Amino acid sequence: MDIGELFGGRDMGDVKKAVGFVLDNADDFDKVLKLVRDLPDDALGFIGQLPKLLKSLGDGLADAGEQAGKAAGALVGDDGEGGAKRALSGSADTMSAAKDKLNEAAGMLAGLAGELDKIPGIGDAAAKKLNSGSSSISGVAGEIDTLAGNLRDLSGILSEVGQALSGLGGKLGESGGSVRNLAGN
Repeated sequence: MDIGELFGGRDMGDVKKAVGFVLDNADDFDKVLKLVRDLPDDALGFIGQLPKLLKSLGDGLADAGEQAGKAAGALVGDDGEGGAKRALSGSADTMSAAKDKLNEAAGMLAGLAGELDKIPGIGDAAAKKLNSGSSSISGVAGEIDTLAGNLRDLSGILSEVGQALSGLGGKLGESGGSVRNLAGN
């Protein structure tokens, strides 16, 4: 029997190269063997589970990315201008319009008060009441304007949060894909 047949019919030159490589790197192979020998009994089982754990981690990261993207969509829509941001901006616009109408009504009451004040005897008392009502309406209009401004501020904050969530979702999705690729899936 030929010695090459003992090595599965391999060319003896290849066998010599392999043996030479092992001998040249014997110290490194010895370190690896010692490392493996010193591992706890359950370590090899754990190492065998790494691909499954990495896949699970990758799936979890990708799912978290998808959920962050959905949250971003709810806050600012797909175009960055929808969702809760649009609802708050629309509410602020409605309140601003209501403020303008209230100020218009307050102006009309003040004008009527000025006309009533010209009527001797009864006009003065009615004018004071109308002016008081006009001032109250102007105060409410001011409060509505403040609330509209707060809604616009909140809309801007939601826009920033939505953009950040969208970016986070993208990064989590990328990380999940990378971990899955690392696991070979």
